[in-house]
Amino acid sequence: MRASILTWVVAPCVLAGAGGLAQPMSPMGAFEEARSAYEARAEATQAKAAVDLFQRAATEDPASYQARWEGARAAYFYGTYVRTDAPDTEKMAIFDRGITLAKEAVTLLPKGVEGHFWLGVLYGVYGEAKGIFKSLSLVPVIKQEMQTCLENDPAVEGWGPDRVLGRMYYKLPFFKGGDKKKSVAYLEKSLAGAPTNALTRLYLAETYRSEGRKADAIQQLREIVGMTPDPRWTPEHPWVKAQAERLLKKLQ
Repeated sequence: MRASILTWVVAPCVLAGAGGLAQPMSPMGAFEEARSAYEARAEATQAKAAVDLFQRAATEDPASYQARWEGARAAYFYGTYVRTDAPDTEKMAIFDRGITLAKEAVTLLPKGVEGHFWLGVLYGVYGEAKGIFKSLSLVPVIKQEMQTCLENDPAVEGWGPDRVLGRMYYKLPFFKGGDKKKSVAYLEKSLAGAPTNALTRLYLAETYRSEGRKADAIQQLREIVGMTPDPRWTPEHPWVKAQAERLLKKLQ
């Protein structure tokens, strides 16, 4: 992970006035800082800074759809990949901040797929932190958010809607709508659309394993361990790879 320090960045000076005096340009605003911090999210302090800065950017600009859906995404990353060992109550608080931003994004741009996607994702991880059986009321909402994405842009976040639905059908108990065959179908569709998404491969391997398809699971896990991370998801890759290596060790 590369070191990165969040700083106020001052652009090169420009000449101003007849005297040619150099005047510094204004420093970045909260939104630009937030994006910079998110790009460096592999570093825990930057991931936390991104959450706070997107929140500030959204407060400063009530009409910013971008600040809201990107802030929701930052909350997901921070709670899922950085605060992995945090108490569930802390994770729920992080995800709840993201849910609020995602809801605001959807209100601002009802057809914006990013807002719908991250709202559905955050409902899902919030439900996991709270407990599956305590969160079954969220399942129809998650399905609806993903359906909206499928109707408008199924390729959002690396064919994410199919990935989310595939994972949901894997996680749910069968007597509450869980269906491993549906899980496989959605995940294979997601993988076909974005074969460089390691998280999809991990989810698919876990579903294959649950279906007794050991060889197929091993193949997916080996792909993850040997793949070059997609630049879009490089900060997430070490966590995904570690999970793949752990499961592969159990299966071999």
